[in-house]
Amino acid sequence: MALVERIQAAVARTETLPFKVEIATEAQMDGVIQLRAASYGKHLPELGAKLRKAEAADFELGCEVMVATSKLDGSVLGTLRTHANVMAPLPLEASMTLPEKFDDTLMVETTRLCIKGSSQGSLVRSALFKALHQYCLEQGVNWMLAAGRKPVDKIYDWLLFSDVSEKSMFFPMQHAGMVPHRVMYFSPQEANALWLTHQHPLHSFVFETVHPDIDLSKARPLAVTHENSTLFKRAIEPVAAAFNRAQ
Repeated sequence: MALVERIQAAVARTETLPFKVEIATEAQMDGVIQLRAASYGKHLPELGAKLRKAEAADFELGCEVMVATSKLDGSVLGTLRTHANVMAPLPLEASMTLPEKFDDTLMVETTRLCIKGSSQGSLVRSALFKALHQYCLEQGVNWMLAAGRKPVDKIYDWLLFSDVSEKSMFFPMQHAGMVPHRVMYFSPQEANALWLTHQHPLHSFVFETVHPDIDLSKARPLAVTHENSTLFKRAIEPVAAAFNRAQ
């Protein structure tokens, strides 16, 4: 039995949501793209214009697009994309160097977080974060990372993320129009104890409630991707070494 299923088996309360959270299908990507363009266009018009079409990362190995869709009409209410450092560095690593504690660890960065403005917005965001956390637990991820501009960084403060560098330091992000972002991290394995200690309002929602409407069964296993990446690196190392000796 999978880790999340074992946790849920010990939980008595089940709650249905007015929407579904799942890995986006090809048919749902149009709605995802429209929400991204509209959300980013409010604050970053140039980036919003670029997001009117799908990005290569939407389909790359090591990445997943999560989407929340209304049960009433199927409209997209929220979305985020994950990037794991299995085939390539995290997007944020193009703009900064992470401290040594993150070396040789499995990390997932959250990008393109967008929530449609509505009375359900807060619930949608909480459900997407629960899905993200569930995904990271199932995949054996060591660290969850996120880069947030003002005032989005306060969401990660509220979730008890920590700054990777000095507190409240901002870094211009290449994948976000060079807007300064705080880069923050969180341990998925420590979330239960951390939130329980701080009596965090999401603890019950994430750890004490089963949500059948959150279904990540279509997520691709990172272990296979990581294994392929490791094999490739091992195969290329002798070639790279020979090339360097010849220089």
